[in-house]
Parts: sequence; structure tokens; C-alpha cells
Amino acid sequence: MKNLNLMKTLTILSAALLLQTFTASSAHAAACTALTTGTDVPALVDGERACTLSPSSLIFKIYELSICKGAVSPSTSAADKAAKCTTLFESSTGKDVDLTPGSVFQLKDGLSLDEGTYDHGLLKMHVTQTMKTQFTFPVARATVATSGNNAGRFCYSNESNISNQPTGTNSQIDCHASAYATKANTSTINMFGDPDSGSNFQMNQAIQVPNILNGVTAKTNLYVLDSNGTQSTGDFNYAADPMLSAGNDRKFILADQTLASAVVITPDITSLDIQFSVTGSSSIAFKADGDIFENTFNGLIFLFSAK
Repeated sequence: MKNLNLMKTLTILSAALLLQTFTASSAHAAACTALTTGTDVPALVDGERACTLSPSSLIFKIYELSICKGAVSPSTSAADKAAKCTTLFESSTGKDVDLTPGSVFQLKDGLSLDEGTYDHGLLKMHVTQTMKTQFTFPVARATVATSGNNAGRFCYSNESNISNQPTGTNSQIDCHASAYATKANTSTINMFGDPDSGSNFQMNQAIQVPNILNGVTAKTNLYVLDSNGTQSTGDFNYAADPMLSAGNDRKFILADQTLASAVVITPDITSLDIQFSVTGSSSIAFKADGDIFENTFNGLIFLFSAK
């Protein structure tokens, strides 16, 4: 049964959907402050340390956003997906969306939702994202770089490719004594896991990621898709470390996330609130000697609710 009240409300609201971010700047500042005194927050297995914070910009090219009654994977038939999911946004060419506070996102026209319980969110996006990260430390920090902006209290992303861990003196973060010069770092996620970690490395299978951001936990199944929308398969070789072949066609990430709180649609529901939490989605990582060297993306959480 269709919820007609919801359909009317969403059609009116479809001109602009505000993507909100939950922030906890004081908690994140405390974590970064603790690092200046040598406390590992959190302690990583190889002696590195990380400061977790919210990015100032996080841009995804989005092709689809849906809310579903159950999990969806690349093997789900079109008929089964249509029965489970309501598409909130769809674009064949994709739309660049900044998932930080104040962003506006247009919903699909004429939306309606069947009554029932929706416990999954579905996001189809490009394999490449951009992220700006910046933070002011209470005292000057140094990076592993031997030239450029390599010391100061103001530390920021520097237009690096952060798909892999940096090597040598190629820091993904710059620091300056008196000002930011923040430029977006770029990451391409076209395979999951670490080639050096053996069984944790997956190029052709889904990987389930437990996201814990700002106290909210959700599980996400991630799939890499080729440009035709099918799940990517054997376009790699093992000549040295496992590497993607030059002609690989990997274009999309399909993220199927179990919602932290299911959305229940009843005849009394009049609005649907769609948010993404990116608090804690970025990290600045330190080597054991205290020098900054890495910027990482930690994922995001869907927060859908109905009223």
C-alpha cells in the first residue's frame, strides 16, 4: 500500500534535500591534543598514531541513492531490487555531491514509499572521491616531507593521491606556521584490502566493513562494479604484488549499508529525513616518531529516519 501523505510531502520537498553532518569537534580536538603529549589515540598495530576528525569537504560522484527493505548486491535481479527498494536519486552521468554541512541534493520527482520497514540504504558512486582535511594543533607539528610546508600548527591536505600509503618523504599532509593552504586529496577505491595482508585482500569479492563513527555503528557491504554495472572480476595479475591490469574497467562502488536504525513507514508518516554522518571520516596519521605522513578516509554512515 502506498503512503500517499508521504508521497505528497516528498514531492514538495524534492527540490532540495539538505545533507547534514553531526559534529563532535571538542572530542576530536581532545584526541589530537593528546597526541601532542605522546599519547596514542588510537594506538595502531605498527606503532602509528592517528587523529580522527571531520573533513571540511568530501565529494562523491553519486549515481544512485535508494532506501530498501533488505540487502541488495550486484547479483540481485532488477525485479527483486524494484520490489525491495525505492530510488530517491538517480543519474546516468552522476552528480558531484559534497557530503558536508550545507550541501543541497535534489531528490527524484514524484516519490512515494510503500508502507513497511526499510533497513538498508544503497549508494552507487564513482570509485574516485576527493576530500579536504585540516586541523589546527595546539603546538607545531612536523611532516615527513623534507621540503615545502613541513612544519607548523596548521596542518591540511595537499592535493595528494591517498589511494595508497605514502612512502619515503611523500607526506599527504602539509603543515604551516600561520595559515592553511588546503587542497583536496584524491582517493580511488577500485579494490579492497591491503595487498600485503594476504587473506584480507579482495579484488573480486564483496567486503563487509563495520563503520563506527561518532558512536553510531553500521555494517556496509562494498562491491566494485565495471562500467556496465556488473561486479568486477579478474582484471588483475600477480606479477609482483597483486595489481590491477592497465585495461581494467572498474568504475563504480556499490555500498549496501544496514541502517543503524530501521525506517518504519506507516500511514501516519509525513516526512523522510536523509542524512549522512561524516564525523570522524578523515584521519591524520603519525609515524611512531611523531611526524605526520598520511591522510585516510574512514567511511560514512547513512542516517535515515521518518516522521
